[in-house]
Amino acid sequence: MSEAGQRVVILGGGVIGSSIAYHITLLNKDPNLKVTVVEQTAIGCAASGKAGGFLSYDWCDKGPLQDLARKSFKLHAELAKTLNGKKRYDYRVVDTLEVTASTKAVSVKPPPTDWLKPGVITKYKSIGTTQTTAQLHPYKFTKTLIEEAESRGAEVRIASAQGLEFDKYKVSGVRLSTNETIPADIIIIAMGPWSGEALSWLAKKSGRAFQLPNVSGQRAHSIVVRPTVEISAHVCFVTLNLGRRFSQPEIYPRPNGEVYVSGECDESPLPATANDYVPNPTAIKNLKNNINTLSPDILGNATVLHEQCCYMPISDDDKPLIGKVPWLDGVYLATGHSVWGILNSSGTGKVIAEMVLEGQAKFADVRALAPMRPKNHYIH
Repeated sequence: MSEAGQRVVILGGGVIGSSIAYHITLLNKDPNLKVTVVEQTAIGCAASGKAGGFLSYDWCDKGPLQDLARKSFKLHAELAKTLNGKKRYDYRVVDTLEVTASTKAVSVKPPPTDWLKPGVITKYKSIGTTQTTAQLHPYKFTKTLIEEAESRGAEVRIASAQGLEFDKYKVSGVRLSTNETIPADIIIIAMGPWSGEALSWLAKKSGRAFQLPNVSGQRAHSIVVRPTVEISAHVCFVTLNLGRRFSQPEIYPRPNGEVYVSGECDESPLPATANDYVPNPTAIKNLKNNINTLSPDILGNATVLHEQCCYMPISDDDKPLIGKVPWLDGVYLATGHSVWGILNSSGTGKVIAEMVLEGQAKFADVRALAPMRPKNHYIH
């Protein structure tokens, strides 16, 4: 082992941090290694608990995420068998459709499912099958990973990270909002949209400018409804022409009878914590109008269970930061996953665990996602 540090501290209790905790405790062979997850609010309380949970095998092809995404998709299927994902976090394979609809449609087609309204669908096509697309409940999945990690000795601390301590360029601890410092040999920053502040700690410690993209948050809205009838397992990505504007709702039926509907992204300042999330009322209204247009009798009449928003962690160059910070000893990044955080959480957790415990990533090729970016890019 190249870095058999006895004390590993993971900053962030979302799906990425929880996956890292799961895989480190799974791969670890050092009985003295201690894993602590520091989460400022609650496990899975932010985007990890309010996402759609969609998984795709090949939608990240022809880019730097291809290898990680393909292997993460397969790993999700393996984890579902190992962890009884069908029961514990609603894992299942699905058919996925691209649907075009219009309130001004002249030429219409019969809807591809019996829960979409006739008379508004202008075209549709399959963009995923049960071989290439799947879904899970992201909050339940995150909780399952943490429960498994805790069963192998990991500890969860509810506190906010305020900064890092160093012995020269070797990390030695993390300062918490509880006015204490947790000793650490290895720090892994997986703080989602709040990672930007932590990146500034690293830049200040460098003594000179290094190329680190910033990580910030983009607000996305969703509602969760419960119809009175069971609907088919067709995930639908819709382009809806409303006359004066277009909308692009995504509809995810879940095996527990709920239907998750998302869309309506906008720019809004990142709140201090997930407890401070406030959705835009207009965005929520638009999502309700969308399902009432597309499925008035079933989704339009469904009971609304949740009206919510989350902030997706997005880096300046739209690529996640996965790997070791090269000018510091014992600091790793796993953040900025954007819309593919749930999909790539499994693989990210495994490659970070391999880096920490074995010195290099073997599961997937993530070299293009290393925190250091090419020159002439934004310097944090």
